[in-house]
Amino acid sequence: ASLAFATDDEVLAHYGTFEAPSFTDTSFAAVKEHLLQGRPFVVTDGARGLPMAAWDCDFVSREFPHSRIRQEGGESERNGIKMNSNWQSNVKRYPGSEKYPPGAPRIRPFYWDIAKAYQDERERKWGKEPGKVVQQIVRSSKVPYWLPQQSSTEMGHTSEMWFHPKGAGARAHMDPHCRTTVSFCFSGERKWRMMVPPAVPHPDGYFDGEVYGALNEERRSEWQPTFELTAPNGSAVVVYPGMVHETLSIGEECSSSVSQTFERPVPAAYFRAFWPRFALVGEDVGGCTAVVEQLVVLRSAVRARPAPKTVALKAAKHFAHKVDFNKDGMISQEELFRASGSEDDHFELISFHDTNRDGKVSSKELIDSWVMFAVATHEAQKQKAGQKSEL
Repeated sequence: ASLAFATDDEVLAHYGTFEAPSFTDTSFAAVKEHLLQGRPFVVTDGARGLPMAAWDCDFVSREFPHSRIRQEGGESERNGIKMNSNWQSNVKRYPGSEKYPPGAPRIRPFYWDIAKAYQDERERKWGKEPGKVVQQIVRSSKVPYWLPQQSSTEMGHTSEMWFHPKGAGARAHMDPHCRTTVSFCFSGERKWRMMVPPAVPHPDGYFDGEVYGALNEERRSEWQPTFELTAPNGSAVVVYPGMVHETLSIGEECSSSVSQTFERPVPAAYFRAFWPRFALVGEDVGGCTAVVEQLVVLRSAVRARPAPKTVALKAAKHFAHKVDFNKDGMISQEELFRASGSEDDHFELISFHDTNRDGKVSSKELIDSWVMFAVATHEAQKQKAGQKSEL
């Protein structure tokens, strides 16, 4: 069994400390480095100015009375609960939660992912006029003041609403996407706990609560969260791809939130630090190969193919030789522009490759990143092939 401890040297080397900072009345400039490095943080007024800021549990019950939601932790994904019913008082425990570790949620929350799922999963029963409901959710979505401008429509279509009565929460899990998530809290108060998965991720993956070891005793010690945050009403918390995370409602009232993913910035330095372990996750963040490869090849049309180290090193040197046009051993902004074909300021690419954090990218760093990616992805392919051969 693989264990995750706060003394994981690679994780500690990347973060330095496990502080999860809190910001108020902030700016993108103030949080930019944390977003690139993949450090969890809370913006206490992060939902400020959002049209959805008043969407507490009572509001959604009144506003969308004919929609349907589901209670997490059941055997069916169908939305069996009417929004205008007395669902807030429907307290049910997770089966087997008496074996969960200290601090883990025992009460099942409610979940509403109509905006992102109803088109492809119509059999789950969404209630009346789901298309109009989705339009209202998307129209009411807005990029928060502390993120760079991007598509609020795209964010809206990724919406997942969570409703946590007192004591309810989402069990520790990993999300199945490659973009960073922002969770806006519209009522109540929540505690978040998070950790990067271990260097050798468990082959069973990171579905809801599996790290607790209630079903597999070999995993009993795996949940060792390193980051802890408190998210009050009106706040926003960021969760990165591959980060195992858990929530718990610690206030007296029902806690309502919406989680949405955003495109920019990419958590580039975070992907660079942890891709060797992320690549070994059989699903979820393990499916982000194309996203990371684009960072490796400077968003050019070149492919960084999976390969053993000697082959990868040869390909990496060839790529770096072509990119370093003036052969000075450094990759300039002009050379980044030539490679990517973009006039962007390339801060994500620099963050990914700049492993010594001097604000520059050397040819050696470019080569090292390529080799890291190609070898890690090659090892992941070998692992997957080995697992198939055992079936």
